[in-house]
Amino acid sequence: MNLLVVDDSKDITDVLMFYCESKGVECTVVNAGIDGLAIIRNSSNFDLILLDLAMPAFNGLDVIKSLKNENLLERRNIVVFTASSDPKVIEETERSGVKAIFKKPFSVEDLTALIEKYRKNG
Repeated sequence: MNLLVVDDSKDITDVLMFYCESKGVECTVVNAGIDGLAIIRNSSNFDLILLDLAMPAFNGLDVIKSLKNENLLERRNIVVFTASSDPKVIEETERSGVKAIFKKPFSVEDLTALIEKYRKNG
């Protein structure tokens, strides 16, 4: 299992990295949307991409729009993870073509279930 986490919060990415490593999941983290976009463009090795929406300068929706314009969104398992409860943001995200929305804060059980859903068999 290979996971990419794109989130500007180093605290969140550190916790996710620690958890994933303890479960034998390879985890790459980046703390800027533009860096996440570059990695997503250049690699199809990720089984799952967790993408935060609320990042400064180049946010998750910017990443999604860029990937959609380049016809790369559908080929990636991108799950937006956000603390936003703004109905407009949620609606726009749901229409964008991402696989799912994963709400912050989340439980270890929810994270485990999400990872298992996208884990490749074999």
